[in-house]
Amino acid sequence: MLKAILNRSKIVLIFILLFVIIGIFTFIQLPQREIPETSVNIGTVTTVYPGATVDSVERTITNPIESSLQSIGGIKEISSSSAAGFSTIIVEVEDGENKKEVFGDVRQAVSDASTSFPEEVFDPEVNESTVKMPIVSYHLVSENKESLLELDDEVSRWKEEIEDLSGVSSVTIKGLPEEEIKIELKKEELKASGLNPSSVINAINDEYYPTPLGKQEVDNEVVQLTVDHFTTLDEMKELFVGKNPKGESILLGDIANVKVSPKEVRDIVTFEGKPSLSFTAFVQPGEDIPTVDERVSDKVDELSDSLPAGVELVPYYSQASTVTDIFDGLFKSLAISVVAVILTTALGLTISGAFVVALAVPISVLMGLIPLPFAGVDLNQISVIGAIIALGILVDDSIVVNDNIQRRYKLGDGALMGAITGVKEIWVSIVTSSLAIVFTFLPLIFLSGGNGAFIRALPTVLITTIIASTLVALIFVPIMRYFLYSKTKKKVSDAPGLLGKPLNKIADFYADTVLKKFSKRPFVVSAIGLVFTTAIFGLIALTPFEFFPSADREEVTVDVTLPIGTPIEETSNTLEEMEQLLKTDEGVYETSSFAGTGLPNLFNSSLSNSGQNTGQLVARVDRKNQTAQGLIDEWTDRLRKEYPEAKIFMETIQQGPPAGAPVTVTVSGPDMDRLIELRDKISTEINSLDTELVVDNVGKMEPTIVYEPNREKLKENGITINDVSQQLRLATEGIPMKSFDNGVTKRDMTLLLEGNEGEVDLTSLEVPAQSANPAGPPKLVSLDELVTPEKKEELQLIPHKDGERAITIRAFPGEEENYKENVQEIVKDVRKDLDDNNYSITLGGENEAQNDFFAEITILFIIVIFLVYLLIALQFNSLSLPFLVLVAVYLAIAGAILGLFVTQTPISFLAVMGMVSLTGIVVRNSVVLIEFIEQGLQSGMSVKEAVVESGRTRLRPILLTALTSIVALIPVAVSGDALFTPLAVTIISGILFSAILTLIIVPMMYMVFHRFRRKKREA
Repeated sequence: MLKAILNRSKIVLIFILLFVIIGIFTFIQLPQREIPETSVNIGTVTTVYPGATVDSVERTITNPIESSLQSIGGIKEISSSSAAGFSTIIVEVEDGENKKEVFGDVRQAVSDASTSFPEEVFDPEVNESTVKMPIVSYHLVSENKESLLELDDEVSRWKEEIEDLSGVSSVTIKGLPEEEIKIELKKEELKASGLNPSSVINAINDEYYPTPLGKQEVDNEVVQLTVDHFTTLDEMKELFVGKNPKGESILLGDIANVKVSPKEVRDIVTFEGKPSLSFTAFVQPGEDIPTVDERVSDKVDELSDSLPAGVELVPYYSQASTVTDIFDGLFKSLAISVVAVILTTALGLTISGAFVVALAVPISVLMGLIPLPFAGVDLNQISVIGAIIALGILVDDSIVVNDNIQRRYKLGDGALMGAITGVKEIWVSIVTSSLAIVFTFLPLIFLSGGNGAFIRALPTVLITTIIASTLVALIFVPIMRYFLYSKTKKKVSDAPGLLGKPLNKIADFYADTVLKKFSKRPFVVSAIGLVFTTAIFGLIALTPFEFFPSADREEVTVDVTLPIGTPIEETSNTLEEMEQLLKTDEGVYETSSFAGTGLPNLFNSSLSNSGQNTGQLVARVDRKNQTAQGLIDEWTDRLRKEYPEAKIFMETIQQGPPAGAPVTVTVSGPDMDRLIELRDKISTEINSLDTELVVDNVGKMEPTIVYEPNREKLKENGITINDVSQQLRLATEGIPMKSFDNGVTKRDMTLLLEGNEGEVDLTSLEVPAQSANPAGPPKLVSLDELVTPEKKEELQLIPHKDGERAITIRAFPGEEENYKENVQEIVKDVRKDLDDNNYSITLGGENEAQNDFFAEITILFIIVIFLVYLLIALQFNSLSLPFLVLVAVYLAIAGAILGLFVTQTPISFLAVMGMVSLTGIVVRNSVVLIEFIEQGLQSGMSVKEAVVESGRTRLRPILLTALTSIVALIPVAVSGDALFTPLAVTIISGILFSAILTLIIVPMMYMVFHRFRRKKREA
């Protein structure tokens, strides 16, 4: 086959050129982003039950929906929270399940459950959650807040126009209250009318949302049937709502004022201490970040011309800037790596050989890019690092093929036969070692969860480029060597390359001195080498550990939770005070605060339940004077001492997938009082450790006014609890109604009493009693006769996990060692005191997730070793020789640990990935070395002669391939990047250590194995 290819070399080269052009086009078209795009396997079911208590929401809404979801296959976990008037259920889908199909079943189950809901309950909303990735964020800053509130229409126009841009998924505005329609009932007019709030709500719903009539065939024509009804807000005051006791018609305008007004403030935003609006755009999945960023920025620049004087537009965040900075560094490292690899190959190859190998590098990379769009991989930090790692590996095949063809030419073969024989001798080893790399990285594609999604681009890029490099090495390299040799027919040098003669001397010294000397005692040499290597694994205990490092970024977030009941204005004032304190640090050059719901998904957040008492600060540091971690270390304790009533947590952006709390403890059981008792006990014990922050998903009891009913009076007047609740709700927050939606504008509607601000005056509120004479005037009963207010403290949230009440405690540890073990002891002691099997306590968190990851990666590593073993066993038709090959893997991992220890680089997620990667990288040297020993034995050599000559022949390509892999990663290793340095150090040290010891231990162990095999045959 190769002969046919060589005879049609020009046609084949045209095909290769075509693939290169496709690869270039693919590279240009691949979207760029900071980190890989990940999907979330969760969705939400939200249901509004106006005015309902926490217990009522749990019993009436949450429990029935959870019960109906239990029978659906493909659901991993169901968690929920029942709050006053609101139920939220989070559904997590199993990995590998079709999310759309599962949520189709979820919608049907929710629809079935909702048939039993009370009439007042709004229709449940089922949403499949997606990761919202911000692309740009701005601050609209002014000296006074009032001028910002006047921007409502302007900012709404911005939102509509930017959301219409291609690639933009949504826009979030913070700091500007949304508008709602308030229907304010006039007290005296409502009394005189004899109507109750339910009559008003039903009248509005009946008019604006009439029952659809469908279609009908009339005169052989199908026509749509509809009833003409009100659709505008102006018409609402003319709405007929009922008749008064005198039989006169009552219009809504007679008893109520209808107006559009701002909702309650949910966010207060400041920038550099000035009032601000936050405007953030989010990108759609699969889009190119720089392209969409430019599109949005151009539109915002255009829109900003209409801003009034006194309002300044300040760019706050741009993912494109971050992406550009990252890619500038990565592409610089990639370019340096390409040059370094080409120069390295020139050290030991002829000019023509170095030229061919140099061409093979970009051809392999570009061909390897072609499948990436079909695999869902784009250009990001992980995929580019994968390409850099691949550089050092993919050139190995070309070097080995080129070196062997060079050897055949040196032996006197002609141009055609030299190329054919050179490939024929080693193609099996090349394919085997390449498949070993593919088998090594293939299982990593199936890593589960966020960690798997984060790293998936790395093995994908490596697999595609390695397959491409193998094809290039077996087709392109022999074609070029045949073409160049047939044209020049120069005498083949005995010492090709810039370091040809020194390499030959090293090879002779290695073969004639080292191998011959060590071959006298192969068992002793093998044993000493393995014992020394095994001892290195003990250095793990002395090497730092960091699963995902902090990013080298400017931003530090300060999450603040004040006591429950703190008004948002007071929260904002507290944040501003903290802001001023942080500004005294010379390293802080910019601050912003977000009171209420916090940041618009820009940076990290440890806030679990946001509200009026929560907020976030963002401080940006000048990295010349301060680091993010330095600011955290200096100010965390100072702020906590200054504000002891607040829970304060400072953190910086972490590289890698989103992480939860390091340690979580979940307490489950039927009774909330008992669960809170257990929570308090565990939280107190955890706080006694070196703990930065302890929070949970319930929080403290909130102040509550409980209206105790006088049931005798209610019965006497024929008044129901619901009648009383409606009247109280009207006088407080109001009763939520269906949203007003005329196809252009959608606003929430609320029905309430006029003048409902301030404390409720029960004497001024009256409820109509049932009258024996319906035609007569209604008897009105004052609420102070029907209920008595009592101040209490009650829970405002009841959380569930898989249908059971559960409180989750989240702990963020300080510097204490063995923190998790100490928490385990606390949990163990509390469990001992539990005398009820209905209650359980489970430990989890990010540390647990890390343990799960290492357990999964261990299983995958065993699978990798098994696959590589089978592959090599098939090649050599031996069950023992593969163990010799896998010794190189053992040596490489030991070398990786040694390198991490010497440089004090943390063992991290990517460092572990590097160790797994070494399995595929280092087996090639052992495979080809043993292949040459086997060929020597078949040609009649003794085992000692075969080992010596194999070492002499293979030293040059082994050193060159090791050197190219190392120099390709040196730019990454010295870049200082906290995420990728451990990966580079792991692979560099593993390859270096393995290459040196493989040249000694593998040949010696082969001699030991050969001796045992011979004795076995003789026996």
